[in-house]
Amino acid sequence: MSVQKKLRKFVRSGEFIVFAILVIVMCSFSILNPAFLTLRNMFDLLRTMIVTGIFACGVMMIIISGGIDMSFMAIAICSAYMTIRFSIAVAPDLPFVALALVSMVIGILFGMCNAFLVNTFEMPIFIATLSLATTIRGLMLAFVGNEYIPSPDMPPATIDFSKMYCFNTTDATGSTFGLHFSVFIMLGVMVLTHLIMRHTIVGRGIYALGGDMGSASRIGYNVKRLRMFLYGYAGCLAGLGGLIYVSNNRMADPMSFQGEELTVIAAAVLGGTSISGGKGSVIGVFLGLMLTNVINNNLVIIGIDSYWQKFTFGLLVIVAVVIQSLRAKRAAKM
Repeated sequence: MSVQKKLRKFVRSGEFIVFAILVIVMCSFSILNPAFLTLRNMFDLLRTMIVTGIFACGVMMIIISGGIDMSFMAIAICSAYMTIRFSIAVAPDLPFVALALVSMVIGILFGMCNAFLVNTFEMPIFIATLSLATTIRGLMLAFVGNEYIPSPDMPPATIDFSKMYCFNTTDATGSTFGLHFSVFIMLGVMVLTHLIMRHTIVGRGIYALGGDMGSASRIGYNVKRLRMFLYGYAGCLAGLGGLIYVSNNRMADPMSFQGEELTVIAAAVLGGTSISGGKGSVIGVFLGLMLTNVINNNLVIIGIDSYWQKFTFGLLVIVAVVIQSLRAKRAAKM
């Protein structure tokens, strides 16, 4: 496909609408607050996107398949907390890469539990993932309670990771700032997810699953294996995102991520991922993520209370779903 055709296709897509809204919103906020477009604020904006961006890639894939995942936040904090506890008790000098692998493996196992419940007992996906999330949270409360791991007790590798900045520069006041290394991990996850979805048979199967599960099965896709991969991959990303979160915060709190699922789902849906399945892209997720974070960033700057921020996210999701529904009806009439 030529560059012109790709450009024309993008302009007609839902992603372009999100891109246009993002540009308008950013221009408006930069006029109201000139400090918004400074390099420091852009670096801070990217940093706030890291964990949500990693989670959103897994959530997007599941929504495209026609499913939903309400357990990824519980999986994330449980995987990270278990990894930190394991490191403290057994191997405090493990490098960050090894800690990340442990957390991701735990996340994969939890994610595959979701697929097992659906594949074996034909449980509705929403019920299966919500039940697993509740079970994980309950077990953590029973065995750990609210006992967080403070900064002095965190493994040295996590503290070192939290200090990994690049492109360090100095502002007019003389203070130094930079772009955190984990931004590149998020971008790497997005590139990998894009390649899986657009250039592999697994990705084509996921789109087919969301379009029509029966048809996907009839043309040869193994629905159970696809589901196992999907929830395992989402669990893997949850484990990675959870460890990055506790490392950058330099503490592991078992009560983290309570009720934050909507923020991630909002990023995916606002980016054009169809809530009914079969449609979505990583580029759209990135744009949706940028939009939600730009809005949140500026609501914080102007001093809006957190519950109004949640109200805004909920309203944005409703608007996005309504637009998707109207576009689907118009397409059906054509």
